[in-house]
Amino acid sequence: MSKAKKTPKTTSSKAPTTQPDTGKRRMLFIGLGGLGLAAAGALAFQANQPEPVPATPTSTNSTGNVSATPAAAFKPLPPVKLTADYANALRAAEDIVSHYTREMMTPWALIHAVRGFGKDFKLADGKLAVDRLCTEFTEEREVNGKRYLAIQLNAEAHENSFLKTFLEAGVSPEQVLRAGQNQYTLQQLGEHAQALFRCDTNNWGKYDPKFLEKHLPWALIAFSWLRKPAQATWTNAYGEQIDLHHIFDRALASYERTCSGLRESLAAGTDETLEFRQAITKHSCYGLHAVYGFLACYRQGYRRGDLPQRIAALLDTTIHRLAGDAKALDREADAVKAMGPDYVNRMAVSSAEGRVITQGSPPPNIIQMMRLRQQIQVHGHAFEAINYGLLHKLFTLTPDQARRVKAGEQAFYQHLVELRAIDLDAYRRWHSKFVDDLVIALGHAVRALKLLTPQNPDLPLTVAQK
Repeated sequence: MSKAKKTPKTTSSKAPTTQPDTGKRRMLFIGLGGLGLAAAGALAFQANQPEPVPATPTSTNSTGNVSATPAAAFKPLPPVKLTADYANALRAAEDIVSHYTREMMTPWALIHAVRGFGKDFKLADGKLAVDRLCTEFTEEREVNGKRYLAIQLNAEAHENSFLKTFLEAGVSPEQVLRAGQNQYTLQQLGEHAQALFRCDTNNWGKYDPKFLEKHLPWALIAFSWLRKPAQATWTNAYGEQIDLHHIFDRALASYERTCSGLRESLAAGTDETLEFRQAITKHSCYGLHAVYGFLACYRQGYRRGDLPQRIAALLDTTIHRLAGDAKALDREADAVKAMGPDYVNRMAVSSAEGRVITQGSPPPNIIQMMRLRQQIQVHGHAFEAINYGLLHKLFTLTPDQARRVKAGEQAFYQHLVELRAIDLDAYRRWHSKFVDDLVIALGHAVRALKLLTPQNPDLPLTVAQK
């Protein structure tokens, strides 16, 4: 990256935005009672369902709205029936992401449209989504008397997720970001993110109880991009030493413990255990962001010790999970259905304060839609990681792995075209964040489908780095 511009001085006393406890924002099933294993399966199923809309991010300019589209002006996307092949699967995912991003205009949709379409994705008014993200959802934080640029956490949900997406999409280091009256660059955002980063590998939850599961993967991607292995240590704004080699190693070890024995049991035809399901659903998107983060570090040259062998095992586990996770999600959805329509109709999405923020009863086929969304979520994130590794020649698939991948791809295509045949407007009216989360999952799906093709949204920068 080019030399950073000097951070402007300011006398502003603006305090950092208070962030909500995203770990508390869960879909709540009312009246669980003593439902035993069925309830436990349902809880595993619900754990990665859409979260309620968090506090509105504080805009730094006069617009200030997360969603700029009034309900009355919202344009539904007419459903279309398609056959399940690669081209139609990509069309289905792109249709939904592009349409609903431009209609909903939330930061979560915008950043995932950039993920799927690249840095040049434009909004309905012709403006770049990147420009809006860089001016509407920023803030300044003060540490030891110095101000640092940051992205509002209730806009990006996972620390450094905007930063790593901009980096991988090839956004210019000179891209302008604004916070209050001050102007910065993307390069400065990267520098400031490193300064603000805190991590204790002896106590992952020291600074945030969900740090390992909800924030670290995005930091691994961003910082391994910004810092080559020879420059993997630095001192943060708090005077603490950061060692990215060590953090990568310890985070991978933690993930390996969570998945201990899983690869062998799935290879033997055994279903994923309830214990594993409950552990992995504590991680964002079933731990598949972590898989991508580990591969990103590996791609950037972080390969000390036995990391080649560990990455090979990680890949094999991920490929086995394509079928293992899919079966588990179906079982968990069936557990919810078995509780009966009255139970399903009492389902509500609540805020951290206990407010019900849905509109009326959920659509009749809500459990099937949840299952479909989670299948897309799992397949999209898994294939994004697998195809990223293939793109950068981090591994070569064995014949057995290639067979499993091909079977997973066909299931992935089927899920995507099935979703495209559904009228999503009823779900948007019930809870707009449900559709927002569909867009999030589909943004990763679009990128996964494009990574190994000339449509790769990261291609310009990928070519430049070769």
